[in-house]
Amino acid sequence: MRVGSPWSGRQTLLSRKLDISPSRGITHTRLYGINYMMKMRFAKEEDFCLIEKIDDSIVFPEFKKWADNKQVYLIFENDEFAGWLQFGFFLEKIPMINYLALFEQFRGIGTGTLSLLIWERQMMEKMYDKFIVAPEKDNETAIKFFEEKGYKKIGDINIPDNEERLVYFKHKPLF
Repeated sequence: MRVGSPWSGRQTLLSRKLDISPSRGITHTRLYGINYMMKMRFAKEEDFCLIEKIDDSIVFPEFKKWADNKQVYLIFENDEFAGWLQFGFFLEKIPMINYLALFEQFRGIGTGTLSLLIWERQMMEKMYDKFIVAPEKDNETAIKFFEEKGYKKIGDINIPDNEERLVYFKHKPLF
């Protein structure tokens, strides 16, 4: 696997060519001879109906707050809603992904990897070089995904009346 510097306009990840435009969150990819157009954009209040399709545990007031603070990305593959990414800040200084969810048909084709790369790159453009993710403890697929992307387990969170989560950390030097 070869990945260019976080500042390069082109990166190659496995056999999937990426053409990333971080300001627009658009990637054009080609995988196994098939063209894909992946887009990420910030969610708006009226996008709540899309989130409900993939996660019915999210309530509107919470979603509205995240959308107003530009902490929710919607992910589209060939103009079809593929999933979402929601992040916040741990101790108000380290970007932290709370949710990264994709519909089944968009898993295993690089959509999650591209989404994570775009999010990390956009955070790096804002001068953040540390990242945290918090997958649910029993979500082995997500745990494996983040470990493959260089995240290291640093602990866990057990909030009463909530799912237990593991905490993973990654540092990507800016320069």
